[in-house]
Amino acid sequence: MMKLPPLEYTFDNIVLGWREEAVSFAREHGYHLIVNSEQRPFHHFVGYQDIKSKWYEGIFDLGMRSLLPIPFDVQTIGLNEEGRLKVVTEGNTKVLVNFNKLHIFDLDNCGYMGAQEVVSDYLVYDMFDITAGSRRPEPLTIQLVDSFVKQITFVPSNRVDRNTSGEFKDILTRSMINATDIKSFDFSATVVRILLERKFKEAHIKQPNGRNLIIEHSFRRAIKNKFSFKTEDDIDERITLHE
Repeated sequence: MMKLPPLEYTFDNIVLGWREEAVSFAREHGYHLIVNSEQRPFHHFVGYQDIKSKWYEGIFDLGMRSLLPIPFDVQTIGLNEEGRLKVVTEGNTKVLVNFNKLHIFDLDNCGYMGAQEVVSDYLVYDMFDITAGSRRPEPLTIQLVDSFVKQITFVPSNRVDRNTSGEFKDILTRSMINATDIKSFDFSATVVRILLERKFKEAHIKQPNGRNLIIEHSFRRAIKNKFSFKTEDDIDERITLHE
């Protein structure tokens, strides 16, 4: 079987990252962007709604301007011995990128680049399905203090067909969890559920028949929030780190 040579590009400036900051920076300066993770900024939306966010608008704009040279399915990325950026996609396509300046926002899926990410805390979203008592026409948001859970919001449910009025709700929580605690049971979705049940009891939030709401955890998304780069002595002088 014939082995295909790698694709090769040459850019003056290249941006590496997946967060909104990387997308906005590439868009503002007209630089090519390599999206090096399948992670995306979290946005809750109901199926019939258009997704409106700076991230998606920026990605669309960069694509229209031919500033997304590599598909999103990046498996590994790093600097080779010749100082070129070597990218391997999940389809095993190999891409070599010559550059004068590399702007790094995120090191997801990266090999050695002369720097490491040190994450301080995570922004964590937990979605809970309301399996009994979901019909709640009025919106409701609860702000919490002295808790790692910062916000509880009743959001329109995606589980109910044609929920165009948004009266059927599920629950979305937003938490801030230190990196050292992210895998601890004390900060798990189970603990969040117990906290919700206690808060609902205190606030007398119940079903119309007076019974307690019944909720089940659906999914969790953890996104790095505060982080810094730890650099090595031999970091390439063409690299600029953006925290």
